Amino acid sequence: MGRKRNQGKARKAAKAKAKAKREAEERENDNGQTTANEGEEQLTAAQMQRVQSGDAKCLHGVDPHGADRKNSSPFMTAFYKSFDEARGSDTSFEVCLIVARDATMDEFSEVWNDSAKMESVMRCLLFFGTQAILKGDDKNAKTAATSARYFEEHIAVVLKETQALYRWNKILETQDADLHSLVNFFRHRIPCSCLDEKYEEVKDIPKMGICFSSQCTLPNGRVEYSKTMYCDRCRSVTYCSRECQIADWKEHKDECGIFADQISEFEATKQA
Repeated sequence: MGRKRNQGKARKAAKAKAKAKREAEERENDNGQTTANEGEEQLTAAQMQRVQSGDAKCLHGVDPHGADRKNSSPFMTAFYKSFDEARGSDTSFEVCLIVARDATMDEFSEVWNDSAKMESVMRCLLFFGTQAILKGDDKNAKTAATSARYFEEHIAVVLKETQALYRWNKILETQDADLHSLVNFFRHRIPCSCLDEKYEEVKDIPKMGICFSSQCTLPNGRVEYSKTMYCDRCRSVTYCSRECQIADWKEHKDECGIFADQISEFEATKQA
């Protein structure tokens, strides 16, 4: 029970921080929300139809006999419907993921609580994202990648219990990924070589990370990934510099304690 309470507190802290950061970015681009919603609708309609019809040259790991489609289609339709409704209320992308999860948890508990079915959803998302990249549709590729990353974290934290908490820094990095990171994300998760040529095109693009300090002066808080530094205590947030880490400590302090306690409890449980 203690771990679950800590998870709840951690989620609330992560949601509050993510919401503040994303809303600040959204104010700089009023058209971003409409474009994102349109992309998510395409992701769950036209692209799901493509999987169902089997008209893609390669399924990138999706079960050709239809098991992945059967497990994923109703769930993803409901998940993105709830996601879009939350997004329309001017809520951040990260909070929308949690809202959509909560809205679908009861009806699709057999998906949320079954790693095999959740992995079926993952395979469909990897198909969607790979197809989007091959078509030059980076927006839908990012939506698929962020959702896949979120479900991947759910599998690790809740179902397989291989890590203590959701790595929101990884989810956020995927949401606004550079093309190198985006292609690399899918290429490492699909069993085919369909993205090898694309990877050669983008591999020299610098990988970008996120500075979590609200006072960061870099555009959208983006920094080359090789220059990012983790919080030593919780390793749940990243910064572009020691100065930004110090400036953010007042905001990060409480959640840092929550995250660190959760990690300690998780490690103690595993060693018991």
